[in-house]
Amino acid sequence: MSSTSTASIEFRNATVLDGSGGDAYIASVLVDDGRIRRIGTDPAGADRKIDLGGSYLAPGFIDMHAHSELRLFDKPEAAEKVTQGVTTEVLGQDGVSVAPVPAGLKEEWANRVQSLDGTMEDAWPWTSVRGFLGELSDAEPAVNCAFYAPHGNLRSLLAGFEDRPLDAAELESLQDELASALADGAFGMSKGMIYPPSSYGHDPELEALAAVLGDHNSFMISHVWNETDYVVESIERYLDICHRGGCDAHVSHLKIGGKQNWDSSEEVLSLFDDAEARGQNVSFDQYPYTAGSTMLTALLPPWARQGDSEAILERLRDESVRDRIATAIDEPGDWENLARAAGTWDNILITQTASGRHQGETIAEIAARRNCAPVQVMCDVLVEEDLDATMADFIMSEDDIECFLADPRGTFCSDGIFGGKPHPRAIGTFPRILERYVRDRGVLTPELAVHKAAGRPADLLGLPDRGYVAEGYVADLVAFDLDDIVERPTYENPNQLTEDFDYVLVGGEIAVEDGETAGRRNGSVLRSAEEWDGRTRPSRSRSAF
Repeated sequence: MSSTSTASIEFRNATVLDGSGGDAYIASVLVDDGRIRRIGTDPAGADRKIDLGGSYLAPGFIDMHAHSELRLFDKPEAAEKVTQGVTTEVLGQDGVSVAPVPAGLKEEWANRVQSLDGTMEDAWPWTSVRGFLGELSDAEPAVNCAFYAPHGNLRSLLAGFEDRPLDAAELESLQDELASALADGAFGMSKGMIYPPSSYGHDPELEALAAVLGDHNSFMISHVWNETDYVVESIERYLDICHRGGCDAHVSHLKIGGKQNWDSSEEVLSLFDDAEARGQNVSFDQYPYTAGSTMLTALLPPWARQGDSEAILERLRDESVRDRIATAIDEPGDWENLARAAGTWDNILITQTASGRHQGETIAEIAARRNCAPVQVMCDVLVEEDLDATMADFIMSEDDIECFLADPRGTFCSDGIFGGKPHPRAIGTFPRILERYVRDRGVLTPELAVHKAAGRPADLLGLPDRGYVAEGYVADLVAFDLDDIVERPTYENPNQLTEDFDYVLVGGEIAVEDGETAGRRNGSVLRSAEEWDGRTRPSRSRSAF
């Protein structure tokens, strides 16, 4: 943390949403030296007194799935996040991130994650989770940061980017590497079953890693194998792996993709019910949009994504390979076929490219202008941009989104990928939830929304003094009038900051006032070993903290 609060602040006439999901109540809340010191019905007195006039005061929101690893070095003020009430970001997602990395594969890893996590001008100075967290702390971000150990990065320490099973000795080493990453500060292990090299992990390997997580009372986080035609089977498979290994299970960006699969949300929630009935803890995160967003390479069949970046590019330059790709996309299969799930190339929107070309255009629009097939355009763009391109894919339904939003086991995330004309979720997720699904549609009560945005994720991560408005807790807070909240980012104009949160505090310092950033960078890089006070976290029950 770069600084601590030097002046006490008292919020008076606050309608407190304390993060528990319990009823809101009116109180005065005193903040001093970075923490909540007193909550009561009578004013206590402070250096600065702020009358909220009945507006809500809530714990700062936790973005449970973020991709700001490298962006925070370039833009540590994190304006896109703090202005929407986010005080903590969870990094290291989808099994592919920036640490740990073999020294000889730093450049390749930098190429692979640039579309997701950003870039740095110089070579990464770290190889371990501990090293990355240390460098991030030195950057003094405005938000708190937590990190998951990415399965693909761990795997690359032993097998590079080879698609093969690990032998017994390698598997034992992989378990040791995971334990080391947890000791370095990771809060769990993420995996991304459509992203190499995480996608190369077979069930016995994942089960062995689940055992390590279970031994540390930690959890696994997964982008599952398929979020479209086989989403139910994929989630069931994932829950079974975690159950056999003995760890808790968290599903990343839960969704139902492809019109033919819509209305399967209740079936998915039934899987969660069954898992809980056998004693398993299950959770998920979710963003509130009908379009997903990821690297444009995710449209390729798995065999076309194998190898390093140059091998993929060489493959894409071959016309015969392009024909194979087109055939694979057109035909039903057991892989995550996002282009087929979108139904039409009008539903694949280019959001960012290395050159800046085509941003805000659909594949169909580019194909019409070039007078060529959409698959040719996709391959051309990937080659022209050296694979550095992202997309938004419109594949989901509002009914499924609302079904998941209403489930108290869930949390919220932006899954924000920045650059170009990004998916508006990067900047608009939390105001969209409050405006559209709390105020306008009543899918969530304010109490449940704040529980899912703060208390629930803090419990999942095992943070003993965050996520709630409670005496002694770190003063990560957000104040807002629900009637004033407006989601400003759109697909056409996504880079519009939220202007409607009255105050956002990070560690007791005002980061946002009257919708404007205050320029303070008071975030902390959280480390699991410290938060858990030892080798294993004590409990996920708030009563144990």
